[in-house]
Amino acid sequence: MKVLSDITTKIGEIFSPQSIETYVVALLIFVVGWVLARSLAKGVERFMRQQGSEHGAAVGKKVVFYVVLLLATFGALTQLGVKLTGLLTAAGIFTVAIGFAAQTSVSNVISGLFLLVDRPFSINDTVKIDQTIGTVVNVDLLSTKVRTFDNLVVRIPNEALLKSTITNYTLFEVRRIDIPVSVAYSTDLGEAQRVLKEVMRDHKAVLDEPEPAVLVELLADSGITLVVRAWVVRQDFITAKSELTQAIKEALEAAKIEIPFPQRVVHHVYGEPSAPAAPESPSKHVEKAQPVIET
Repeated sequence: MKVLSDITTKIGEIFSPQSIETYVVALLIFVVGWVLARSLAKGVERFMRQQGSEHGAAVGKKVVFYVVLLLATFGALTQLGVKLTGLLTAAGIFTVAIGFAAQTSVSNVISGLFLLVDRPFSINDTVKIDQTIGTVVNVDLLSTKVRTFDNLVVRIPNEALLKSTITNYTLFEVRRIDIPVSVAYSTDLGEAQRVLKEVMRDHKAVLDEPEPAVLVELLADSGITLVVRAWVVRQDFITAKSELTQAIKEALEAAKIEIPFPQRVVHHVYGEPSAPAAPESPSKHVEKAQPVIET
């Protein structure tokens, strides 16, 4: 009977008007914190996008949301009478244990924050990260996802990303096309340069400024290597490079300018050379020992 009485008393305390009021206030603190976390996160996201940082918007939004939500959770627990000192101590021990077990994850989060400050790229930028080339589609605290041109998604941990060489193809509005062209040694270089410049001048995607150029780069084994350099708007890069390459070949053929095949000059020596005489063995002078006769 005493046990039943104690249970009844405890239930009465839990569902007393004062306790219900405490629960309602704690719930309101959590709900208001959750709403505030979402509002602040959206504000940070909007601000970072106005600054031109999609990467900062993605990471900053999540950091602000979880920090504010954590503070609201602590406030709700305090309202319920939970001693935060013991909770924080337990959380500290738990965090240390998790930290040892998940050092890579922590390192990725820290690297993500460094990337947020450095801002080497934004979402929708076309980048080259080591051997991976594609468009950045998502940035998280732990990793960055890149969609390649053959429609694969590559997940790159932020720690590895921070140590990698990153090439951003989207940062500037114009890009330069470099096309190597080999011509025969008998070619009039002035005429070849004139033909190649005319090809660039006739292409609608090639910009007038910076001015296109044709440079002599190398005296190679089979011909003279020229480099065609043209500037185009970033969006036209791939198409313009393909069209210019085809137009260059057709223009050189029309101008009777030879594009040489790889070749080598080989000198033949006719007749079999006489075998070298074998070196003479050095003469050896051997003196025989004379017998000694004792008398």
